[in-house]
Amino acid sequence: MADRPWSDLPELALLAVLRRLPSLLDLFAFAAVCRSWRSLLRSSALLLYLSSRPPLLLRPPRPHRRRQARHLLAADGSGGFSLHALDDLRTPYRSLIPVSSATADLCLAYSHGYLILLRGRSRRDPVLADVLTGAEILLPALPPDRVSYYYGTLTAPPASPDCCLLLFYSKYSLMCCRIGEPHPEWALLPLKKGQSYIARVLRFKDRIFAISDLAKLLTLEFVPEFKVERLDVGGLRTPPAYDQWHFGPQLVECGGELLAVLFVQEGHPWITGIHVFRLDFGRMEWVQVESLGDHCLFIDCGGKCPVSGVDPSCWGGRSNCVCVAAPGVDAWLEYSLDDKTWTQVSASGDTISSRLLPQRLLSRLGEPRWPSPVWVYPSLFFWRDDMVTL
Repeated sequence: MADRPWSDLPELALLAVLRRLPSLLDLFAFAAVCRSWRSLLRSSALLLYLSSRPPLLLRPPRPHRRRQARHLLAADGSGGFSLHALDDLRTPYRSLIPVSSATADLCLAYSHGYLILLRGRSRRDPVLADVLTGAEILLPALPPDRVSYYYGTLTAPPASPDCCLLLFYSKYSLMCCRIGEPHPEWALLPLKKGQSYIARVLRFKDRIFAISDLAKLLTLEFVPEFKVERLDVGGLRTPPAYDQWHFGPQLVECGGELLAVLFVQEGHPWITGIHVFRLDFGRMEWVQVESLGDHCLFIDCGGKCPVSGVDPSCWGGRSNCVCVAAPGVDAWLEYSLDDKTWTQVSASGDTISSRLLPQRLLSRLGEPRWPSPVWVYPSLFFWRDDMVTL
């Protein structure tokens, strides 16, 4: 058996094995067997992993850790951030993001396996930090303008030649850096008046959509030139301005549909529930969704990168729910679209249910608080054979 050419096993057999691996650790053990197995995992990760497995929960360091986190990769990192697979919350894995730097940085978002951080006293030094390995991609310093950035996103994985990093700071303009260029520089891109603040950006079916803090839907184009178009879409009311930094409108793809997610206040000064809408492209109208079927949604306040999951029962979750990670939450909050109740989930797997979102967990208006729990996928799952590795 020791001399068996494992790298020559049929691809269909290996894919069958991949689909049945029970844990994150098994997945990385598979990738470590040989180069051909690792290549197969990378090439099939988008299809196999992102479509069928929930994201990992990246939790910031705690003052007193109750157990030692297991190392997933290199064992010499000092980071206190931990990664949790939802089917095994009691076994944390170590993220190698350094605590001393990451907790002092401003985290604008998570995108394609990386945290988008602003570093330095003036927070003008953008850094992309790999959520698993802690590896960093340093970018040119931002112009010395006295502006506060509130959101950022990557339009593609950093290794892709068409990847752009977008940083938003006002309702009239944004900063763009084409990471794939030999000498990337920052460019100021204008937004039309009346388009308001961009809350979220999502690539959906080869188009880049954005939603504003007032729930207006827009499209962004970069070729042949930058253009923003506001779409005439009905069916949504302007969301309450309780705390748009944390609980603003969300865009997410789910089962081939484009969804908008709004936090709502019904007769209370704080958030009471969540409404989900599907975009009917034929009528160009948002239609409220009462059931997600065998899907659930994952939303967080720190990473601002919503995703959906299918068949949550396979990891112990529930269908037709929205899982929310937020500052002050040990793991996440779960809102059921069936019975309109909230459930607070801890890292130990314990749960507490209530009708209202606990008021003490709601953050104040202002700059996003960091560190905070974030839903993530390691950058490995965004790699493709046709990408140029940095």
